Amino acid sequence: MASANFQVTSNTRVLIGTEATMGTPAVQACAAVAMPVTEYSFTDIGSGGQALDVAPFRTGFGGQTQSDDMVKARRHDRMYEVSMTFHCTDLATKRVTKNLFEDGASGGIASLLGSMPTTTKFADNASNTIPVGIIIENAGHTYPASVDMVFTSCMCTGLTFSGDVGSNGGVVMCTATFVTGYLPTATTNVDHTVATAVSAQQTMFNMHDLTTTSFAGQDLVLHGFELSIARPVTRISFKDGANFNPYGYTLGAYEVTGSLTCKRDDLALTASVEGQTAVALDLDTGVYQILAPTCMNDTSSVNFDDDGWKMTLPFRAVYTGATTATIVSFAGAAGDS
Repeated sequence: MASANFQVTSNTRVLIGTEATMGTPAVQACAAVAMPVTEYSFTDIGSGGQALDVAPFRTGFGGQTQSDDMVKARRHDRMYEVSMTFHCTDLATKRVTKNLFEDGASGGIASLLGSMPTTTKFADNASNTIPVGIIIENAGHTYPASVDMVFTSCMCTGLTFSGDVGSNGGVVMCTATFVTGYLPTATTNVDHTVATAVSAQQTMFNMHDLTTTSFAGQDLVLHGFELSIARPVTRISFKDGANFNPYGYTLGAYEVTGSLTCKRDDLALTASVEGQTAVALDLDTGVYQILAPTCMNDTSSVNFDDDGWKMTLPFRAVYTGATTATIVSFAGAAGDS
């Protein structure tokens, strides 16, 4: 008989929980943030994340078939992925940056520096609060029972800010992608009662509130922007056991890229001049601010829209001088409500 269980997104909640030990799931009393997500996806358990590895066929009589010794699940290097898109609030965004580049005090300035990553490797079973648990409440396979999907010791590989004055009410959206080398679990709901609720995150980064839209010192009429921070996370080997847990992670270098879509005029032309090596980006609402002090122009293009031609100005953010210099920073409200 088919199961009567079913699942719906409206009955879930996405939490990012602080762990104490890498490889050990976040506990009920952990500091957790309920993310203001609009959509999310994840690699399922079971054979999710699994890839079959196939041995080459033998030649000769009786050798051109496959046995179960020739096909095995590739488990020693698999990584599970969780992706979420959420409203850009101070608390939620900085919870991600704290994992992505270890800076994210609520109400302060989260800055990615040229010297980062501060920590380049993380070891299994070691005390550490940087890897995070991602808990998706009621996302286990036995709804309507309270069973959660738990992704242990996740590391963010990328965070993208995306704003469009004509979409989403002007709210800037963030998309964060996390990976983990640990087998996800579906476990009984542990009721993370200390989670900071979505209802406490009411002040959002909105395009309509921008008072400064400066690039290369030019005050642009900005229709939209995108800014992405990405870095690789690699799992290290595997431990003996049923779950093939990693020995740890190693982190790679950061890459910060973005683009602006603005009215095509003489100011946009000045901002897009090639060969500029110290172009500053400043997007500021008076509450939220994105700064990239040193950008380099990439290939610009023109959109021939009926409501007015627009220019797209791609760029890459770098640091200049000492490695302590800032590549990009994000500032927000002291608390969201």
